Amino acid sequence: MTDKRNLDIAAIVAAAAELVDETGYDALTLNSLATRLGVKPPSLYNHVKGIDDVRRRLADVVASRMSAAIQCAAVGRSGEDALRDLAQAYRRFATVHRELYRAFLAAPSFGDEASFDVVAATLKKILSACRLNATAEDNFIRILHSGLYGFVALESTGVFTSGETTDASFDVLVASHLAVLHWLEDGGK
Repeated sequence: MTDKRNLDIAAIVAAAAELVDETGYDALTLNSLATRLGVKPPSLYNHVKGIDDVRRRLADVVASRMSAAIQCAAVGRSGEDALRDLAQAYRRFATVHRELYRAFLAAPSFGDEASFDVVAATLKKILSACRLNATAEDNFIRILHSGLYGFVALESTGVFTSGETTDASFDVLVASHLAVLHWLEDGGK
């Protein structure tokens, strides 16, 4: 239970993250959040505009957590190894925090592209050692992020049914993106 004097946006979003992790993204409501915090729902309006505001803020927090996970995976690595480790960390985060990842997926519905910028910033750091011009770098970041995002989103909904082939398919996805990276490094020829 949160003391009303300690109720702030950070406490609200932290409670929302705990609630989503425990009960699922769809179960996050202002009533459930207020109950978790030990306050009445109207008290939340002193800090947030409504449930969409909470969900948008939650998406930002999840993006920061995901960024920390993928940066940690890539630390001390470079090139292909860093990109492979980043991809695996991205997928692992989404698998371990399946419901929180749904908050990340929902970010664009709130008009929030900043959540995706966090992943792009990490990719930019890794790609700084590659021989890419700015346009090629931006293109690669978009296609890699799209590939990871799409694969993990489909996987999280249960579209893929066989775990063994799913792992192999993910490896092929990453390898194909690395081939595109080399192609871009060679000037797209």
